Formats: sequence, C-alpha cells, structure tokens
Amino acid sequence: MKIETEYIQIFHYCLYFLHHKEDAEDVTQETFLHYFQHPEYQKYEKQYLYKIAKNLCIDKLRKISPESLPENLSEKGLEIPERVALKMAMETLPEDDREIILLRYVNGEKISLIAEMFGVSRFVMSRRIRKITQILKGALQ
Repeated sequence: MKIETEYIQIFHYCLYFLHHKEDAEDVTQETFLHYFQHPEYQKYEKQYLYKIAKNLCIDKLRKISPESLPENLSEKGLEIPERVALKMAMETLPEDDREIILLRYVNGEKISLIAEMFGVSRFVMSRRIRKITQILKGALQ
C-alpha cells in the first residue's frame, strides 16, 4: 500500500462527507492512526481504511451543525451550467449511489473493491455503476 496515494484518496472521501477541508484533514489523520493501531485491519487495506473513514465522518457530522457548502467533486472540463446540473442530479441520488460514484470516478477505485465494501458481486456493482452513470448522463442532456 502506498501511503501517499491512499492518504489523498481518503482525504477526498472525507471531504465529500464533511465539506470542510480542515475537518477532512483531521478525520483523514485519525483514520490512519486507527488503521495503524489495529494490525488486524491491515490485511484488508483499502476496504478498512474507507470503513474507518466513513465511521469517523459520521461521528464528526453528528457533532457539528449542518452547513450547506458545495461538494468538491471532480468536475473538470464541465461548464458552469453542466456543473450545476451534475450537482443537482447527484443530490437526487441515494447516499449509497453518491458514495459509489465518488469511490469509482473521483478516487478511481476498482469495481472489485467497491463491490466488496457494499457486499455484492463485481458484476452487480458494475451494473449498478452503469445505471447510476446513465441517470447522471440523462440529467446532463
């Protein structure tokens, strides 16, 4: 596992949930502290990093008041109206679907890892990703 790459991906994952750079940095650091304090997690690598990060983000969100800050998803190459349409389409998706899109297209995770995290087969996850992207493409047309 390359720590620098994993750190950046976990940071983006936390930023997606928390919408606040400093909070995301804190939770990312805490994620790696938890991960390295428990050697039994290390055989699962990324799967447990994401699980720890998500749980810590949920804990953090429970402690802070809700804010409506923009999501920092990767929207390179999109014009402003397309960005707005994408953001609106993403907000209509169920939370799990948004998380899947983040993992696949922002963090570039393999379908097999995402499938493991959600407890489904690679085939089922592949079809689910295809369905979600079709919904998002339809919103941009």
